[in-house]
Amino acid sequence: MRTVPGKPGRLDVRSISMQLLYRGVAKMPLIPTSSRYNITLSHSKKFIWYRVAKVGTRTILNHLKDSGVPLDVEHASWLHYPVKSFGDYFKFAFVRNPWDRVVSCWRNKVVNIGNKNFFLLPDSEAEKLQTFEGFVDFLSRIDIENCDRHIRSQSALIDLNSVDYIGRMESFYDDASYVFKKLGLPEKEMVRRNVTSTETSYHKYYSDDLADKVATIYRKDIQVFGYEF
Repeated sequence: MRTVPGKPGRLDVRSISMQLLYRGVAKMPLIPTSSRYNITLSHSKKFIWYRVAKVGTRTILNHLKDSGVPLDVEHASWLHYPVKSFGDYFKFAFVRNPWDRVVSCWRNKVVNIGNKNFFLLPDSEAEKLQTFEGFVDFLSRIDIENCDRHIRSQSALIDLNSVDYIGRMESFYDDASYVFKKLGLPEKEMVRRNVTSTETSYHKYYSDDLADKVATIYRKDIQVFGYEF
């Protein structure tokens, strides 16, 4: 793409032609997303939920099912979808403080899972994950944008260009209630599901160095969603 020499506000002929092509393609309803997402979809309630692992997913899913919501796509993963075809659907997601989410994942997928090697690592590497420091070191050495959904960057699990509402784990019940009202569901008490028991704040698990390391790993999430340690 280029502008005309001496006319910084005017595209050259080729660039104008390409812009017209881009506009035509952008209007095509069946063009899919370039990225894939974990989606729960209801056509009757007209919503798309981008599921972010370790952020109340079981609680939300079971509440939708208990409320009798017809789910055309219930728990499918890594799906492309045609954005234009769902332009009038309510699209939502929930996020969580990255430092807290890392602790929750470590406890749920490493500490409390017994002898299972959840991340399918060599035994010598899996053993290192038994310490929280070892787990954070593991996260620092992988592609956080393309890995298991429980540790993948939250911003990579949400179509940020299309999402209408982002709730937060820190205000989960209020935000979830807003979503359910938006969907026209009757008020009903939510039952927490698949909750990892923690006896104290996530801060307990961090030294200054570990907190800084997680801040580096999940820099984009922290910037996009405005979290602090």
